[in-house]
This record gives sequence, C-alpha cells and structure tokens, in this order.
Amino acid sequence: MCRQNIVGHQGIALQGQARDPDGTLDERANDAIEADFKAWSDRRICDVTGKRSLRQILNRAVDDAATNGEFMLRMVYGADLNRWGFALQVLDPQRCPVDFKQDRLPGGHFIRQGIEYNRWGRPAQYLFNTLDPGEADYTYGGRHYIKVPAEEVLHGYLEDLVGQRRGLPWMVT
Repeated sequence: MCRQNIVGHQGIALQGQARDPDGTLDERANDAIEADFKAWSDRRICDVTGKRSLRQILNRAVDDAATNGEFMLRMVYGADLNRWGFALQVLDPQRCPVDFKQDRLPGGHFIRQGIEYNRWGRPAQYLFNTLDPGEADYTYGGRHYIKVPAEEVLHGYLEDLVGQRRGLPWMVT
C-alpha cells in the first residue's frame, strides 16, 4: 500500500512552472524540462548501476522506510555518468552500523549510530561497513568503513523524538 499510495504506479512526474517575463507559463521551456526529467528517470540513466528507474528507486526507498525505518540514497556527480552528470546510488542502511559510537573527534565531532556529526549535531559523514580493507577510508576496532560526505546522502526517516538520529520501522511506532 505504501508503494501504491506514496510513489504511485507511474512514479513522480515533474510539472514545469518556468515563466516568461510577462508572468505567463513558458510552455516550450516547461515541455523541454519535463521531457529531460522523464528521460533522466530511465533505469539506464538515473541509477548508477543502470538497474533501477527513478520509480523503482523511490519504491525501494518507501519499502525501506516502512520496513527498516529509514532509507539512504547517494547523489553521485560526474561527467562520465550520463549527459546530466548526475545519478543516484541506493545505499543499504544496514551497512551503516547502528552500534558504532565514538566521542571526542577533532573539531568537536562525534559518531553516533554510524554517522559522524559536527559539534552542533549536523551530519558530516556517513560510515558504511566494507569487507575490503583496501577500499576502507577508516578503520576502528578491526572493522573497516567507507566514509561518504553527508552532503551526498539523502537520509530519510520519520523523526518521532527530538534528536533522533536513525529511523524506526513504522510498525514499531
């Protein structure tokens, strides 16, 4: 029901609202914007792996939010991705360790539930487990992690408590 009622059977459609200087809708520009969005939403383009369309990525996010309490997507930029230079990567929130906590990092930073925060509690980086020590950016306690800058991560969850850092499955609440 979540997929059907949140994402819908056709996914999200963009409705361009560009206007001419006189305030009327610029139909030509809006048609071009909408056509480009539709083209970008194709599975071969919007997903870094070329496996999921935007609708499939959003369905995965809704499923993860409902069952696991949260979803994580990475915004990836690069001229080698596609003609827009932008794609999405679906991340597994279970690879971001909820049992990882560390205090007193440089600059007042700290780690809670696999997420590094600045001294004000703003996410700075997300840590994800990796089994390959060669690709690890960070090793602690014999575990290896890849660091992903927070500005690249879309982390969605329903905040039930002030200061909550990770999501809870919807059936829990």
